[in-house]
Amino acid sequence: MRVSRNNMLLFALFAGGIVLPTAILSFLSFRNIQNETFLAQKTLDENRYSFQTEVEETITKEEARILDETKSASMFLYEQPQSLLDSENTFFKTVEGIDAIFLFNKGQLIYPDISSRHFSASAGFSNATASHVEKQNFQQEFTDDKMAYQMRAFRQTPLQAFFETREENVQNLLGLIRLSYKEKNYNEALRLLKILESRPHLAGYLHADLTRAINLLHFDILVSQKKHKEAEEYCKLILSQFSHSESIEDIPSAKFFFESAFTRILSFEDLSQKDRETFWNLRENFNRQLGYMDILSQHRDLFNEILYDDISTKEGILYKSNDDATFLKMSYPLLSGDQILIAKINRDAYLARLLSKIKIVTQSWKGIPYSITNKNNHVLLGHIPDSTSALSQNILGEAIQLEFTLYEKDLREIRKESRRRMLLMYGLLSFSLITVLLGSFFMFRFLNQERKLLSMKANFLSSVSHELKTPLTSIKMFAEMMARGRVVKAEKIQEYSNLIGKEATRLENLIGAILNYTRMEHGKSAFHWERLDFSICAKKVYDAVEDIAVEKGLTLHAKIDPNVFVIGDYTALYGLAQNLIENAIKYTNAPGDITVSVYNEDNRAVFSVADTGIGIAPSEQKNIFNDFYRVGDEMTRSTKGSGLGLAIVKRVAETHRATISLSSKLGKGSTFTIKFKKVD
Repeated sequence: MRVSRNNMLLFALFAGGIVLPTAILSFLSFRNIQNETFLAQKTLDENRYSFQTEVEETITKEEARILDETKSASMFLYEQPQSLLDSENTFFKTVEGIDAIFLFNKGQLIYPDISSRHFSASAGFSNATASHVEKQNFQQEFTDDKMAYQMRAFRQTPLQAFFETREENVQNLLGLIRLSYKEKNYNEALRLLKILESRPHLAGYLHADLTRAINLLHFDILVSQKKHKEAEEYCKLILSQFSHSESIEDIPSAKFFFESAFTRILSFEDLSQKDRETFWNLRENFNRQLGYMDILSQHRDLFNEILYDDISTKEGILYKSNDDATFLKMSYPLLSGDQILIAKINRDAYLARLLSKIKIVTQSWKGIPYSITNKNNHVLLGHIPDSTSALSQNILGEAIQLEFTLYEKDLREIRKESRRRMLLMYGLLSFSLITVLLGSFFMFRFLNQERKLLSMKANFLSSVSHELKTPLTSIKMFAEMMARGRVVKAEKIQEYSNLIGKEATRLENLIGAILNYTRMEHGKSAFHWERLDFSICAKKVYDAVEDIAVEKGLTLHAKIDPNVFVIGDYTALYGLAQNLIENAIKYTNAPGDITVSVYNEDNRAVFSVADTGIGIAPSEQKNIFNDFYRVGDEMTRSTKGSGLGLAIVKRVAETHRATISLSSKLGKGSTFTIKFKKVD
């Protein structure tokens, strides 16, 4: 029997599309595996170059991004009001990695508004609590009884004469203010404070911290009197005086005063939403500008150095660093006209930003030895191998220069990794070959099974044709004889009529088997499911075939218990019982016994057919349920059948989720047992 053309095409595609390419790839893979060490070294060199290029490009792009963000922030600030007094509506853009931004236009510092000319070289924030201490000392003197007694005497002094005296008289005026505050005579204290604050030549005798303490006392008195609006206006007045003063040496005390005043104002319950936003922005911008003043005072020399250094007109960027700080200067062509931007770089944040980008790159290039160190040779990323030398060293970044070093890889480590990859590749190659071999095996097995199936189908068609032709020939012959009057005797007519009936029944059973098999192809959808008593179904089959068994000289035994209920299709179950019982009758020679049993066993309904027939060889038992299969050529020749009976039995059992088992010994008989799920 030849294989079908479709299967030949499938075989050709399998061989040409899978087997042949796999063989070629296997050959090439074996060659490459032998050169794995050389290829690994070559690949490492290529990866090292690509890794270095990607790291350098990443640093360059990230620094360019920081410059763009800084430029964007500066342009935003140029469009905002630069005056501190107008900063109530000013918004600020921060840049990660930048501590402070200073803006110049035509040589003049326009942001921050509190410029470097406002304070001396000694100004700073090193004594941030000084004003608080001075305020405590100032209020502590209010409780000094001796001072209070002296102040009562000074009250008798004419006011005009009081102000024309020396510095000691200013201290006397302070004493009067203290005494009025202690006695909660707030109106008198405010009157004296306004006199002192309105005469700058008198206030000049005061220490800077004491001046802010007086301002804070004035503010506290207004708040105590619930004069919130006056307190707000007074705070703005002091802020205006502070921002326009030519020399400010009381930065810590000023910061303490304004922080206290802004906080108190923001806590006012009657403060409108608009005023709350105004003072919130004032506090934020004031604190930011004071911070910038502190930066400027701490790094005045480096700031002046980068401010007056020329920048290449092509780049417009200049960096200056010392041990303490790093500044960048941006001007034309990045900025327009005479605009200049100077920014102080936050080294830690700037470095963290660069390293975070490098870490992302290094995750894709594992296995390459490298290190990134700062100017103090502290390793920031990677590691320094002990037994290898450096291949290349490059400086990364302009603002914060990092040393990027690539190292040789230990040859032993390369060989170790190569062996690991070789084993992996050998394993994958072996797996591929085994897969192809198994595929080939199953392909040939499939083709062989199909060849056998085609052979069985051919035998089936031949057998069915013969089975159909034989009864039809007998029926036709006897019918013609009776029709032409050749049979006269009544007993002969009766005999021929019985023969025609038997052949018709035989033909009907054969056609029924074919139809049942066809019905099985449609699965469960072809069945009519119901609750039925299988014992009744089996008994009807038993009664129908009993005469056939007796005629053959066999003895039938029935052990059928009542009320064995199952869920199933009556027609299919009837065919199942009929096929098994008729099969037993076919292959049992006289004298012989056939036992049909139906009973309940635990939660199962059991149906079995046992015979004393010829039995089935162990090598044949696994095939008897296959479509079109018939046992042995000699048995096929001697026994009529289609080869579909047991195939139909198996399909009906599987559709009903029943189990089917066979127990058989050659020459001693067979027992078929089917167990259904029992229902109540």
